[in-house]
Amino acid sequence: MQFKHPEILYALLLLIIPILVHLFQLQRFVKVPFTNVKILKTIEKQTRKSARLKKWLILITRLLIFTCLIIAFAQPYFSEYSTHQNFNTTIYLDNSYSMQAKGESGELLKSAAQQIIENNTNQNSTISLITNDKTFKNLEVKNLKDELINIKYHSNKVNLNTILLKAQNLESNKDNTLNKVIIISDFQSINSISKPDFSKINSSINFVKLIPKTINNFYIDSVSIEESSTSNTIVKVIVKSSQKSTSSVPISLFNNSKLIGKTTSKFIKSNSSTVQFTIPNSANFNGEISLIDNALQFDNNFFFSISKPEKIDVLSIGNTSEFLSRIYTESEFNFIVTPLQNLNYNKLQNQHLIILNELENIPTELINSMQDYSKNGGSLVIIPSENSTINSYNSFLQALNLGKITTKIEAEYKITTINYEHPLLKDVFEKRVDNFQYPKTNLQYTTNLKNSSSIVTMDNILPFISSIKTLNGTIYWISSPLNNKISDFTQSPLVVPVFYNFAKKSLKTTELYYTIKPEINIEVKTSIGKDNILKIQNESAALEFIPMQISSQNKVTLTLNDHILQSGFYTILSENTAIKTVAFNYNREESNLNTVTIESFVGNKKNITISSSITDAFNEINNQQKINWLFKWFLAFSVLFLLIEMLILKYFNK
Repeated sequence: MQFKHPEILYALLLLIIPILVHLFQLQRFVKVPFTNVKILKTIEKQTRKSARLKKWLILITRLLIFTCLIIAFAQPYFSEYSTHQNFNTTIYLDNSYSMQAKGESGELLKSAAQQIIENNTNQNSTISLITNDKTFKNLEVKNLKDELINIKYHSNKVNLNTILLKAQNLESNKDNTLNKVIIISDFQSINSISKPDFSKINSSINFVKLIPKTINNFYIDSVSIEESSTSNTIVKVIVKSSQKSTSSVPISLFNNSKLIGKTTSKFIKSNSSTVQFTIPNSANFNGEISLIDNALQFDNNFFFSISKPEKIDVLSIGNTSEFLSRIYTESEFNFIVTPLQNLNYNKLQNQHLIILNELENIPTELINSMQDYSKNGGSLVIIPSENSTINSYNSFLQALNLGKITTKIEAEYKITTINYEHPLLKDVFEKRVDNFQYPKTNLQYTTNLKNSSSIVTMDNILPFISSIKTLNGTIYWISSPLNNKISDFTQSPLVVPVFYNFAKKSLKTTELYYTIKPEINIEVKTSIGKDNILKIQNESAALEFIPMQISSQNKVTLTLNDHILQSGFYTILSENTAIKTVAFNYNREESNLNTVTIESFVGNKKNITISSSITDAFNEINNQQKINWLFKWFLAFSVLFLLIEMLILKYFNK
């Protein structure tokens, strides 16, 4: 038994006063002479014994009355801790999207929030709340209830070490304060840590694992372009299941909320399935792939955006070549030929592909411009001239850190070998042909190029066309002039796929979608003024914000920091004019409902307990903090002893 005010117990010393009073209060008897006192003496003895007993009973009852009153005012109680002990409880509630899974009482997150509200009955304990995106310190009961009622799902992933670090920062360093941490989660495998660090936290930790009724979840994992032609695009959709399945899942495709097609994703004792949709290239396509599944809701829809194919800008500097104009037709390309002396340097950075077509010398201004162009991700084709100045070309190649030309060979060689595995020609030919009419060349510049890859090779095992992958783009080197006097390569069927793909590969396909994460970078091909900015707006126009942006000559790079919280379509605006639509999707890592056991990472650590439910965790805390007050009992006893004294005074015979 403990006392809230133990100093009052010193009043028990005052009980010596009634003891002294009763001991020294002697009753004087008056003697009356009688002739025969035999009977009176007998009565006197009986009266003295009764009076003495009555006095002692009254003394005891009064001592008990005052003792119970003094103890009652000292406020006695039973508890594991004193009333001066403060309690600081930190709760981590996982609000990731996997908590959408259904438990016995509905969605795990909503059910957990309700149970915390119902079980948090201790008014003397300060509560701090940690979620995946927010931290609330020292909440009152009402404020905690409001935050739990309004809690939202968030895409952030948080591992156990991060949770422990946040809980450590919320520990109270005040005297007589007991810290307690409750961690509530479904403990997905993707967030597991084999050896979490419990050493830095001094609080006792209580783990509560929430278990869904089923862990089988079907979800759309990703969308990609399988094949694209001038008229259609084939989109590949990967559908996954968290468990191996033999089910069939209906899949729907929408364009701007209009149903375009339906198909079925069939699982054959696997956890992955693939379906395809064919989309016309006639206009912008804001696609949404949808399936129906009762496990999780956030991963049942997948958004992607395909922009209408834009024409590719191709600039040829130097000689006019008829084969180029036949390949780069007006329907697909913006093809321009300009002599070197008439070159507009301001338009170089806007080109997707630049061809240096048989220049004899490369001036310094062009070298500097090509350096910037290559750094910005542009693609470049270099075709030397019959009379090229090797020193000038070497200055150019070395400025781009490519290598150098070693010799000029004037001899006839046949172009005999095609590298079918090179990305430029892969999937171009239906079958590989080793015996074809070999084109030839009468002149070749041998080179020593860094990290080059051969595309087409001559019979002297030296490359005729090679590629060099730079940091942001690709540079193609052709070792021979292509005019008809030197080579008949332009008469070969091979010239069309090579030069066509030079241009096609130079057009960087825009992202079909972006995954929501703390930082997202988006490149927008546009030019804006110094005082202009780009804005991003969601479909309903309810959300609009200005992201961080870096503007260069022909593009703007946007950086989004925790701006996008919901999946869907967003429009990039310039002066309130839409210039691009982008799609955002939640991270699919949360879709896998496989979990780990708490015992697997806790081990035999001290101060760690595992509760089967939130109610059990709070009951344990409430029982530890519970105070059983006894002062009412002592007040009742004092009244009881007072009644006993009154009965003794009234009914005890003298």
